[in-house]
Amino acid sequence: MGRVKLWMIGMGAALTLAACSDEEAEVPAPEEAEPETVASPEPRAEQFMELWQAGEYDTLYEEFLTDRTKEAFGEETFIDWQVELEEQLSLSEREIDWQLGEEPWLKNEPADIPLTISMDSVIGEIEFDKTLSFVYEETEEAEAGEWFAEWDPSFILPNLSEDDNVFVQISDTERGEIVDRNGKVIAGNTDAYEIGVVPGNFDRDDYTERLAGLLDLSVEDIDAELEKPWVQPHHYVPLGTVGPDREKLNRLFAIPGTKRTKVTMRHYPYGKSMAHLTGYIAPITAEQLEERSGQGYGQGDIVGREGLEEIFETALRGKRGGKILIEKTAQNETITAVDNSSAAGETVELTIDADLQQDVYQEMGGEPGAAAAIDPYTGETHVLVSSPAYDPNDFIPGIKETRFRQLTNDPDQPFFNRAAAAYPPSYLMQPVTAAVAMKQGTLDPAEGIEIDGETWQKFPSWNDFRITRPNPGVKNPIDLEKALVHSDSIYFAIQATNMPDDSFLEGLNEFGFGTTFDYPVPLAASQISESGTFGSEGQLASSASGESQVRMNVLHAALMYGTFLADGEMKKPILFGDAEEENLKQELLSAEQAEMVRTALVQAGEEDGHGLAGKTAVIKTDDGDMGWFAGYDPNVGNLSAAVMMEDEKDAAAIAGALFSDD
Repeated sequence: MGRVKLWMIGMGAALTLAACSDEEAEVPAPEEAEPETVASPEPRAEQFMELWQAGEYDTLYEEFLTDRTKEAFGEETFIDWQVELEEQLSLSEREIDWQLGEEPWLKNEPADIPLTISMDSVIGEIEFDKTLSFVYEETEEAEAGEWFAEWDPSFILPNLSEDDNVFVQISDTERGEIVDRNGKVIAGNTDAYEIGVVPGNFDRDDYTERLAGLLDLSVEDIDAELEKPWVQPHHYVPLGTVGPDREKLNRLFAIPGTKRTKVTMRHYPYGKSMAHLTGYIAPITAEQLEERSGQGYGQGDIVGREGLEEIFETALRGKRGGKILIEKTAQNETITAVDNSSAAGETVELTIDADLQQDVYQEMGGEPGAAAAIDPYTGETHVLVSSPAYDPNDFIPGIKETRFRQLTNDPDQPFFNRAAAAYPPSYLMQPVTAAVAMKQGTLDPAEGIEIDGETWQKFPSWNDFRITRPNPGVKNPIDLEKALVHSDSIYFAIQATNMPDDSFLEGLNEFGFGTTFDYPVPLAASQISESGTFGSEGQLASSASGESQVRMNVLHAALMYGTFLADGEMKKPILFGDAEEENLKQELLSAEQAEMVRTALVQAGEEDGHGLAGKTAVIKTDDGDMGWFAGYDPNVGNLSAAVMMEDEKDAAAIAGALFSDD
């Protein structure tokens, strides 16, 4: 009886507790706390990207990395290794495109930022995608906390880990050729051989002098190479490069201890005659390396140094490629991090006729001067030559210091491109003056005027200044044809001063004076005067015959005389085969007026006895007589040419070489 009661009491208690539990379960649980939001990571991310692009690794390490990143990698990996790899792989011009997600930014969740990282390298552009995580950390300096970046070495290169080793394999490309209008190579590539010795197999006492002579080196040059600190008896030491000269190669390989390695060498088949156009290639200078930062150049690379080799360096060089390899220490394997394909350089085709240019250069005989020939109907340049010149082959693979000094100190200045300069033109100016006056309507070609005596001045106010004519005995009246045949300076001074206001100045500007042509090779603009205007009527009168401060570029002279062949039309001068024909000026004179000038130029040529249509001039200078010719072959008329020689050499005779095969 007592046990039953106790059980009943126990059951009652249990039911009572159960009821209480049910009542508690019906009470709603309290809501969870809202996640804590924090300020946007954008300002910190933007600072991080700017410092990263600038290579400010010290600041990034100290102020922007999480403690976990610092503990994992340390300064040696984050700072030193990045700098070493940038130097090893020529990494530069880093660009980072990044996109921040949308709010809210939560205190306990990372902010993941997708990145596209691109940069230039020794094998070309590298680009890869990564995600950079910023985490929010409390700091003593900032009571509210701050965002910090989590980093690892794969942000330097794809798949890079700590303790890996990095290697690079460069795939050099073949430099593009420069060819003439007929496809003949004027700057190309040829097989050559790098010559060196293995010191342990080479008897320096018996063979150094002979080897030096064959390689165009001095004994001191070879001794200096063999005595460098890194050289060991079994090492191969490169000494020089020679072209495919079988006789020389056989003599070199007869010397015990010599070795050869086949290489490709730049070659300039037309040598001096094309030097000022082609330029040359040579090892890159520190200045050029800085100028071409971000273009994949490194110390020891070859680059165009003058002429078209420099102007078209990017196209001729092509696209360098190669691989960046990572030796994964932990996995004991090597992977390819970056694989860039290479592409050969482009071919640059010129309008130049290389054989014709070589003929003209040889005709100049190494004397100082310049020559140009242009197709007046298309603007194509067939010849643009400067004499004397250097041989660009001397710079391949590297010019000797003694030879460079010899060229630099040569009084005839072989490095100076005379075809790009401007010179006093004298009587070459007279047909241009006539063309301007005829278009103005102030000159009637058939109307003769009476000119007496050797000198003339328009007004007594000119004081002692007078215009002097070279042939005062010509029978009156003097018309345009007589004036052009006999270079009558007084006739052209009268015509120039008869033009109203600034019409003579404006007419000369129409002919291209004061214009810097859009031309691949920089050319000095022809000038009316140093100021571009006439300071007095006397200066205007003397300028009509190319005196005073008038200067003319040889290509511009050929271009202007071409307008007489093309009935008053001037084409834009072009140098490349794929350039489009373009009118530079039209209606500089009428077809009828152009015919009158042509007739007079034929007569002038007959008077001078050279059989060409054109004008000659001899200018007295402190250094001798400067000779000019500008004109064309009246029997063909497909080229307009100009020749300037700084000495007494017959410019018209040299011009004859321009037309001998046409």
